[in-house]
Amino acid sequence: MSSAQTEGDGIRRLLVAHVDAAGVTRGRVIPAARIESVLENGVAASISGAALFTPGDAPVSALGLDPVIGDLRIRPDARRVADLGDGWAWTPGDLRWADDRPFSGCTRSALRRASTAAEIDVKIGFEIEFVVAGEASGSLAPAHKGPGYGQRPLVRNIDYLDDLITALEDADVPVLQVHAEHGDGQFEVSLAPRHPVDACDDLVLARAVIDLVTERYGLRAYFDPVPPIGADSNGMHVHLSASRDGRNVFSPTDDGMPQPEGAAIIAGILDLLPAATALLAGSEQSYKRLRPGRWSGAWNCWGRGNREAAVRYTPMTTDAGPAGANIEIKPGDATANPYLAVAALLVGLRAGLDRPTDPPAPVDVDPGRLSDDERSARGLRTLPTSLGDALAELSASGRLREGLGDDLVDLYLAVRTPAG
Repeated sequence: MSSAQTEGDGIRRLLVAHVDAAGVTRGRVIPAARIESVLENGVAASISGAALFTPGDAPVSALGLDPVIGDLRIRPDARRVADLGDGWAWTPGDLRWADDRPFSGCTRSALRRASTAAEIDVKIGFEIEFVVAGEASGSLAPAHKGPGYGQRPLVRNIDYLDDLITALEDADVPVLQVHAEHGDGQFEVSLAPRHPVDACDDLVLARAVIDLVTERYGLRAYFDPVPPIGADSNGMHVHLSASRDGRNVFSPTDDGMPQPEGAAIIAGILDLLPAATALLAGSEQSYKRLRPGRWSGAWNCWGRGNREAAVRYTPMTTDAGPAGANIEIKPGDATANPYLAVAALLVGLRAGLDRPTDPPAPVDVDPGRLSDDERSARGLRTLPTSLGDALAELSASGRLREGLGDDLVDLYLAVRTPAG
């Protein structure tokens, strides 16, 4: 996109964004006179502010890099410039060294590599859960009081939701539906499946649009795994579909099981999930959500329609029937870097295809209702129950180190490990 194009589109300001290993979306605003140059050459950023901050913005040393010394370049993706309205636009960027060499800590680039290495056509779709609340009588009040999945919360927030959907559509974010979730003040936006990098761009952009529209109503959107009011928890559910030569590998066979390649993918992801949990649930708060009984996928198993399972198999969709079959990976939340979380899932997918094995038997009951002996007999275990445990699993994972790169895993560990 050239300056003439941006001027023709009325773009006066360009917000260049990237998500760092800490899961924080960082950004900078470019005025109209510099947009063409930045789209062509990128924009400079300090190495600390771009890559070496913790979620609490404390600088750390990692990969032999001093957070005080050096600069990176954020190179925008000019093909993905989205309209935010009022002369503002948004674009995602990749991290590179100042001389334009690839930076090993760029998570968007890591996802691009993992997508290529998958060697199968993968589509990713996200479900975004968030709570909307505002000040009332000196305290927070949720935007609705339910009922969960009800019509009333939608009707009572009809102007807000109309403006939100319009803004998402104007930004070319592919919305499937919006509904009121189970918790007070909670909504969910479902995004259409796309190429993994595009899907993660959609997610980051959608959160920005949700924030923008919500603030205009004098309200605030909370994506926290455990929000301060309203719902018990918010998730970032990842829907994954895969096809080869136009054939969906998750389409059910006569016995209701996915095709052999689909079954192998489930097995590979389940094998890797204990280590990948650190990338899907990246905060200490995440593990207050990731517990049995919260529909968060805390049990490392899979099942048809089972919302307590980490991997929920959907053998068909309303629109596409069996051709729309997919799996939903449930443990993720908004503290994750979505590019890195999806890259880890694709590493698991590739591992399953490389060593095709049948997954464990599907679980058709809430594992929490089984006795300890019954769970032991089925080999049912929970995912890590703390950030420290999850990070230890990640650190020891040869498969994720091979698939993502030692530098990126070590950077993640450096910025995510709790102080002390």
